[in-house]
Amino acid sequence: MKVNIILITYNHSHYIRQTLESILMQQTEHDVEIVVADDCSPDNTLEIIKEYENKTSFSFKYLANEKNLGYVKNYQQAFAACSGDYVTIMEGDDYWTESNHLENHIIFLESHPECSMCFNRHVRLFEDQNREEIFDWNTDKEFELITTSQLATGNRIGNLSCCTFRGRLIKDIDPKLFDIEIADWMLGMYMGQFGALAYIKNVTSAYRIHDNGQWSKMNEEQQNLRIIELVNQYDKYFDYKYTKPFTKYKQGLQTLLYGDKSLKGRMKKITPDFVKKIYRKL
Repeated sequence: MKVNIILITYNHSHYIRQTLESILMQQTEHDVEIVVADDCSPDNTLEIIKEYENKTSFSFKYLANEKNLGYVKNYQQAFAACSGDYVTIMEGDDYWTESNHLENHIIFLESHPECSMCFNRHVRLFEDQNREEIFDWNTDKEFELITTSQLATGNRIGNLSCCTFRGRLIKDIDPKLFDIEIADWMLGMYMGQFGALAYIKNVTSAYRIHDNGQWSKMNEEQQNLRIIELVNQYDKYFDYKYTKPFTKYKQGLQTLLYGDKSLKGRMKKITPDFVKKIYRKL
């Protein structure tokens, strides 16, 4: 069985050694190929990665970029380069905390053919605040299956470095998906079209959050406004199949932003007329 590990990097020289060591410590008998998708890092990230080639039986495939592609298009190129039965992701400033992370994901998907992907509970490292917390669902179950409709009410994944997908779904992924801004949330909702999404309770990965991150550098208000914009894009992509849960989620964000008194008026302003018509029919 072949497994692809997509290693997404950009200017990650301060973190990439720990990231690579967490990959190379994985205990598995499967054929592992690391797909290195470096988006023209101006630092020495790529040189550090090459230092590790002779330290493992895992093979390396480097994707050549002549110019910076940006986050989404870099992922599109990386997915297209995968040929494995399973595809898992590691972003260059994250790391796995357990040597059985990869194997646990594969074993789970092998024993749950109804699932299109799985993702694990993870610890969030707030570097600039010198604190950490577990991104938790408060569930006692060892795993939980969720649908796209459930995920549309809010992002329960939270990080791509905790995700593993069936390779056949990655091979056939819709190219139109990369015309919009996507990350773990939208990719999870897309995968939910082909099977259940599995949340695994074990904490086996760490997600770094720092001020120079594209998302974390925004304040809470900016983040919520951006999520509302993205929800409208995602709702359109799914042909308004999930308008009701999306709208419920947006209403919660609007309450945080503007309070209950102005919620109704604000929602009318930001919600396209054609979406209002659809929602009234639900």
